[in-house]
Amino acid sequence: TRTLAWEAGRKYGIRVNTISAGPLKSRAASAIGGDGKKTFIERAIDYAMTNAPLTDPLYAENVGTSALCLLSDLMAGVTGVTLYVDMGLHAMGQAIDSPAFEGLNIGGQATEES
Repeated sequence: TRTLAWEAGRKYGIRVNTISAGPLKSRAASAIGGDGKKTFIERAIDYAMTNAPLTDPLYAENVGTSALCLLSDLMAGVTGVTLYVDMGLHAMGQAIDSPAFEGLNIGGQATEES
């Protein structure tokens, strides 16, 4: 993103940014397998809501309005950034003791239900 932002900015005068969205439930994401009880995306959403600083659900509208903001003149001086739209989940380390992992064998250590 940063290299492309520099090159496109210098050559064409345009801004380049990326959005890294947190887990969103969609038909495509729901098709990714799971453990028989929950799909991968359901576990990812549970993990995010348990561990992210902001515990509200993440919706596609959150990602879309963030993109709209990046496109607006309000962000005219912003280029080369990755905007994390994930309720702050990116700021956290991975918590393998999260309730979202109950019943799974993570890192060779069985959780309570395993």
